[in-house]
Amino acid sequence: MSHLNLASQLNELAAVGRALISESASTLIVSRLRLDAMHLVTGAAMQAGWQFLVADSQGTECDPADTDEDYEPFRVDLQKPAPASHITGDHLYLATLIGFTAFLKRGHPATHWHLLGLSTPFKTRARTYGGWEDEQTYEDSPASKSPRLLVKESATVRTVPEDVRHWLLAEGQTLQSDDTFHLVWAIEAFDALSRCLANEIDATGDRLTFKGPPKLNLDFTNEAAEAACSPRFSDFEVAQSAAAWVFDNAREAEVKHILLSSEIARSGRADGQVAEYFREYLAAALECAKIAYQMAVSEITKDTLKSLGDLRKAVTEETSKATDATRQAVAAIATALTVGVGLIAARLTLQINPFLISVVMAVALCYTAMNVFSGWKFIDIQKRLRKEWQSKLYRYLSTDEYKKMVADPIGEAERMFSRASLVGLSILAAVAIGVIAFAFMHKEATSTKQLPPVEKQMTPPAVQPKLRPSTPESGAPKPRKLIEGSLLTAGLD
Repeated sequence: MSHLNLASQLNELAAVGRALISESASTLIVSRLRLDAMHLVTGAAMQAGWQFLVADSQGTECDPADTDEDYEPFRVDLQKPAPASHITGDHLYLATLIGFTAFLKRGHPATHWHLLGLSTPFKTRARTYGGWEDEQTYEDSPASKSPRLLVKESATVRTVPEDVRHWLLAEGQTLQSDDTFHLVWAIEAFDALSRCLANEIDATGDRLTFKGPPKLNLDFTNEAAEAACSPRFSDFEVAQSAAAWVFDNAREAEVKHILLSSEIARSGRADGQVAEYFREYLAAALECAKIAYQMAVSEITKDTLKSLGDLRKAVTEETSKATDATRQAVAAIATALTVGVGLIAARLTLQINPFLISVVMAVALCYTAMNVFSGWKFIDIQKRLRKEWQSKLYRYLSTDEYKKMVADPIGEAERMFSRASLVGLSILAAVAIGVIAFAFMHKEATSTKQLPPVEKQMTPPAVQPKLRPSTPESGAPKPRKLIEGSLLTAGLD
């Protein structure tokens, strides 16, 4: 409770303008203190056990008990008693509302913020806010599209948050309107989310432009009028819903941002203040943007279905072409193997020159290899074309969906071609070598056989043909010389 007493004293003094507070991650400086206020701060710090130093108006260190009003204003430097490992690490300890507001404006990389005096912890999509001694758990949410990619800024110092998740409540989280820390965070979140919904921000950082048409300019109120025109808690809730709808999905954020900013520009009739305009028109603009998005999604769905049908046809055609290439390669290999078997059979039955057999087999092998190479080249070209056109025509498909719907079916057909071609060419090469070797070996075996003796191969002596008398049916007269020769031969016998 002593820590809370010190924080309460500091917040009260700052609220009434009796102190100027500057808070860092490890120290807290309270300046412009009068004597009574200095005693209040130092007394609360001693009760809380905080180390401090007191300096007078000249910057000289002094003892609080030995000072008077002549040395006003005083400055008190307080050292935070938070764990040293948490001061500069992933934990940030803040004791005052002034320091909390300042850190919200300029940002801090810590994901665990410990606020002295926070009664109800809450979480955003990228941070947790808890008490001074609370043990906080943090679950990181998926990254969203950076608002700086959607909003054009002319100022050198950017006012649009780099990560919108710091200003979006986690699922199931709510804020309490009676908690001061919650209210301060809601006001800063409204400012940041309003900038995320605009199309442009001018060089001053105080004017938001919505292109429309018609074009709309909204201004942030100055410090004097901000108290009277500060956003209500319900205004923050509407801005929270609008920003959450836009940035829920990183892939759809750009389209939703365009639709919502256009509806905001069309909703009102004249320029005005951000808080007043959003209070009156933001809820209706959000509903109109959702309807417009659903209509756009319906049109996109039609185009997507048509694109999916075209993609299915392209996948079927490429698969069939790869299958045809496989079939042609197998047919060429089978033909070449048939030629090889025919050459072996011809060599066994006929005397064919083995060099002729080698030439025929080499021609068959080359023809088959060229057939397979042409099919492989076609498949390689198609593969490179799919890779080049994927990011241009099929961006609506995720990597896993594209792999399942396109790459896997075509890849299976291509692998079948590669396996059939590789195995077939290997078998054909082995058969070609075997046919050529057999042709030359069969020639050597034939040449080593001994031929039979020459006399066995000579034909027997010619025998005089016996003359046969002509048959009576011929009716032709027998030659006289032949008749006489026959009688003479008969007489000699």
